[in-house]
Amino acid sequence: MLVRAVMAGLRLLLRLPEPVLRAVAGRPVVVDGRQPVTSARVLIRVAKFAPFDAPHHNGSLERARRELDLAGSLAGAGICPGVRTSDHTWPGPGGPLPLRRYEPAGVPAPSPALVYFHGGGFVLGSIETHEGACRLLAEEAGVRVVSIGYRLAPEHPFPAAASDAVAAFAHVARHAADFGIDPARLAVGGDSSGGNLAAVVAHAAARGELPRPAFTLLLTPATDALGGSESHRRFGTGFRLDRDEWAWYRAQYLRDPADYTDPRASVLYDDAFEGLPPTYVATCGFDLLRDEGEAYAQRLASAGVPLVHRRHEGQLHGFANRVGIDPDARAAMLHAAGVLRAGLSLTRS
Repeated sequence: MLVRAVMAGLRLLLRLPEPVLRAVAGRPVVVDGRQPVTSARVLIRVAKFAPFDAPHHNGSLERARRELDLAGSLAGAGICPGVRTSDHTWPGPGGPLPLRRYEPAGVPAPSPALVYFHGGGFVLGSIETHEGACRLLAEEAGVRVVSIGYRLAPEHPFPAAASDAVAAFAHVARHAADFGIDPARLAVGGDSSGGNLAAVVAHAAARGELPRPAFTLLLTPATDALGGSESHRRFGTGFRLDRDEWAWYRAQYLRDPADYTDPRASVLYDDAFEGLPPTYVATCGFDLLRDEGEAYAQRLASAGVPLVHRRHEGQLHGFANRVGIDPDARAAMLHAAGVLRAGLSLTRS
């Protein structure tokens, strides 16, 4: 199968010595005097052979989902094998949805924990695509991780995913003892569209709609469905997540342009910033979502929310999916895990 061949080739390529890898990567792309890290340059070249990197041209949504699920599981294979997993369901607003629990060896009960929402543009992705990311976060942060499945568009357009996210966090908090979780040290997090959902949960909690997370972990979050930032213009073509793909995701999830600035779709336009939990925001230097993530971080800082922001200068969008094959992406996730561990250690039961 093409997906297996591409992922196997990519894994081998990214293990090559740096001088050889630079030759494979070819001439660097320079924007504002900066260039992507070598592994990112290789990914840019390989993307043209990876059908799962262009779901809007795939021809079949089900095929795109299957291919991305397979690519994600292959990319995360072998990560943190000592982390135990178990699969369950949770009663979502529209019916049962999948849930996967991750427990690192030796974790006490009750323990700190993270409710995690996968990325995928609200259209793709699953608990399978983010297996490696959740394993790494569990082991390196020393927390239980609960990875949440939620309804996807276009079958379930906005606000289905946002409603599921709020309900899922409330469910885990309500059943914390059953999960072996200390409810006072329960964080929420996610990447890309999942980062959007994690932020939606935090804002709902700030409005008193559900228990307040102890910490929020946002990795390359989508915060502004208008898409008018400078990074959308600079990195809209050729940096893995192209603007036409982004627009396709938006059209699947948000049917009515009037919803683009609804805070449940674009947390950047929410009025409730005071009272949000301490937050980590990771952005990437060559990501069209970079500026909206950083604008959101600025709003958090202006509201006095304890904040750590890290821009991974040479990285592309979606590093959470590449922790098993890309050393630089793994380093970015290790940094996030360290901040999560520190943030939750400051919260006492």
